[in-house]
Amino acid sequence: MKYKWKYKRGLRAYNRGDYHRASAQLHSVAERKDLAGKVARFYEAMSHRGMGVEAMREGRYGEAEKHLRMAVSAVGTNADLASYLSKVYARTGCFEKCAGEMEKITDSNSSKAKDFCKFSQAQWRCGKRSQAYMTLHAALRRFGDEACLHLQLGLFLAGEERFDEAKKHLVIASEADSSNADTHYYLGMLSAAQQDARLAVRSLQRAFELRPDNIMIAYKLCLAAKAASEEGFHIVVRCPEPNISASPKSEIYQLARYVEMESDFVSAFMSLPKSEFDEELFGVFANVLQMAIADHPNFADLQYNCSRVLKRLGKTDVAIEHAEKAVEINPRYVKALIHLAKLYKSESREPEAVACLEQAIENGADWPDVHCLAGELLGRCNEIVAARGHLEHALKLNGRFKRAAVALDKLAA
Repeated sequence: MKYKWKYKRGLRAYNRGDYHRASAQLHSVAERKDLAGKVARFYEAMSHRGMGVEAMREGRYGEAEKHLRMAVSAVGTNADLASYLSKVYARTGCFEKCAGEMEKITDSNSSKAKDFCKFSQAQWRCGKRSQAYMTLHAALRRFGDEACLHLQLGLFLAGEERFDEAKKHLVIASEADSSNADTHYYLGMLSAAQQDARLAVRSLQRAFELRPDNIMIAYKLCLAAKAASEEGFHIVVRCPEPNISASPKSEIYQLARYVEMESDFVSAFMSLPKSEFDEELFGVFANVLQMAIADHPNFADLQYNCSRVLKRLGKTDVAIEHAEKAVEINPRYVKALIHLAKLYKSESREPEAVACLEQAIENGADWPDVHCLAGELLGRCNEIVAARGHLEHALKLNGRFKRAAVALDKLAA
């Protein structure tokens, strides 16, 4: 079980910012195929990212390139656990069918410039390149100089190595929307292809400032800075710290929204068997949810899911606080009401638990197990008549419900 010690030491080192030690400890664990291996692979990659950014900040571009390349090869472009885990749920589509559906959307009066971009992408991937260009030019006539349309045109032209034409559109796109990191990134890549290292650095620097958590941008900026330095230019790269707050553009916020929309993700996460890694793994998950809640305290689903994770960690008091908040936000939230009732039960707060269950029943939870639990709790409170009513109703809904029958017999004893 030596790998467990390496795993824990590696995570502790990463949290201290000791990326060299973290990478060394996690490397062998990352070769495993289980959950520990997946998480270790992610944090080993993030350790290389940290070492790469440190080296780039100090002008050691060759060393930075090595570390960033290793990070990209391990987990792709994003530097957050959220993106790494959510790839499990990625979906793919059929481009022919996609193009057909997008055409219907672009024909409507409510269509937007971005709809035309998606339509042109589907056409391009189907091999209908001339139609893709026609779609974008029609959109420009309709919407004017929208940044996304010029960006898409620039990408298509660059793909056909029509670099001068592509640059013209990418420059227009960058002027129309200076906050779009993708535009600056592709303009930087195009400039690099044309061997204009200074413009490449300038554009990639701006992209990195907008997306400090994107490893690929950091890697390409490193390469451009290295090339410019070798050409004799004095280059100073500004390396912003990764944004780990739950801002609307952060990966943590994206995970929070993903968790909110995809209950299957949380259920899959919560169904993992208990293990020695619970504290680290579910601790990370709880921290992500709490950071998202700090930014969006009125998301009932976030409060409910955070309570579930905290219960798993044995932090019942805090779990109750989040469950109570979820019910306060949405008094008809049946799952949260039943969850809160069970938390109250674990703390011997029977009257409050019963109140939650009755509220859940009023809002549609007319289920045998809910009535049975209410009956059992009322029995503890010596509310015999009310307890019998719930237990008899549970048996009416499910005549073979043995647990309710046993509880009813106890009342009669």
